[in-house]
Amino acid sequence: MPATSLFSCHGADGRRIAWHEFGQPDGRPVVYCHGFPSSGREAALLHQPALALGLRLIAPDRPGYGGSDDLPGRELRDWPADLATLADHLQLERFALLGLSGGGPYAVACAWRLPERLSALVLACPLGPVYRPEVLAAMNPPARASLALARRLPWLAQQVYGGPTPWVLARWPGLVERVRTLNLPPNDLIALAEGENQAILNSTIGDAMALGAPGARRDLHLYTHDWRIPFDAIQAQAPIRIWHGAADATVPAAHGRWYRDHLPGATLTTLPDQGHFSLPIHFGERILGDLLTDD
Repeated sequence: MPATSLFSCHGADGRRIAWHEFGQPDGRPVVYCHGFPSSGREAALLHQPALALGLRLIAPDRPGYGGSDDLPGRELRDWPADLATLADHLQLERFALLGLSGGGPYAVACAWRLPERLSALVLACPLGPVYRPEVLAAMNPPARASLALARRLPWLAQQVYGGPTPWVLARWPGLVERVRTLNLPPNDLIALAEGENQAILNSTIGDAMALGAPGARRDLHLYTHDWRIPFDAIQAQAPIRIWHGAADATVPAAHGRWYRDHLPGATLTTLPDQGHFSLPIHFGERILGDLLTDD
């Protein structure tokens, strides 16, 4: 597994914001918004392509994940303030932003709230606004059912991610491997079997559950309720590029098309036969290449 250093700073409210770094330490800064349930350690999957491109991957843990303090009652709209605090601490006036899977919504929130600070924005296999019926309908049946239950019966989600579950998964994150590989396309299975990719993802599950999973529980609630983000009114000052695998069985390619149609100026690249994991693992250098700008 790539070597990582865990850093932290504190916001004006005293909360600890933790982040991991990969790639070139003195390279061009790229902030990475991790998936669900996960942590900033997920960016280790892109360590080698970031090195090749001379990029410094800065991957913060969202509140309630890994080393970051929880923020009860937070909304998606609050995340840009945390990123601004982190960027100020690191003395980054502008930075590129990558949102992968469940980190996609948080990256979009930053395009809305921090347009002047983003030099480029890429969404990779981004989760769409599943509180909208037409977006939820594109999910596979098990995911659609679980998200619908999380919306209608929020207490059930608290039970699933509460009780002994976080304790068990924090100690044995490898238990998730069987669930992760269910019904995946061939290219996803190949990508996950390579090197330490499964171990990296297992470590992020441990991070997500380490504090009793408050971040995961809050995210599940937030994903399934109105994000209160005015998609059509976002005036990004940087290009927005979307990548999606046509064979993605976790977040369907229809979500990438939804963002393309609702984010002004966004462009979409769809790769045939690629899934949710093979897309960033096998095409990481191409995806990160879209974040290279002249400023």
